[in-house]
Amino acid sequence: MTELRERGAERVRVDAFVKIHGDEGQELVFRTRDLSEQGLFLYTKVARSYPFKVGSTLSLELYDYDQHVSCKVVVVRIVEANTAESATAPTGFAVKIVELGDDARALIHSMIERVKAGEIY
Repeated sequence: MTELRERGAERVRVDAFVKIHGDEGQELVFRTRDLSEQGLFLYTKVARSYPFKVGSTLSLELYDYDQHVSCKVVVVRIVEANTAESATAPTGFAVKIVELGDDARALIHSMIERVKAGEIY
C-alpha cells in the first residue's frame, strides 16, 4: 500500500543552507531540498550518523543571502539509505516548524514567492 502524506502548505524546491543546533550543543550544516511555510527537508547521505531522532526538537537557521530565519523545528521523518522509502525519496530529515516569529514567517513567505516567480534558487 502506498502511504499518502497530506501537506498543509505548498512546497517549493530550494537549494539553500541551514544550520542546525541540537539539544546537546551540536552544530551541523545541511542543504535543503524543499521548503514550505510549515517545514523543510534536509539532505544527508547517512541520516543514522546524526544524533537526531523523530521527535527531536532542534534550533534551525535558514540562510537567504544576507538574511536568515531562526526557528524551532521537530524532526518528523527520517529517510535512511537502502530502505524502501529511499528508492523514491532522497535520504535526509523532514522537519516541521513549531516556533517562528512573525518577521521570520514573512521572510519565509517572501522566499517561497520569489522561488515560485523564478527569481531565486
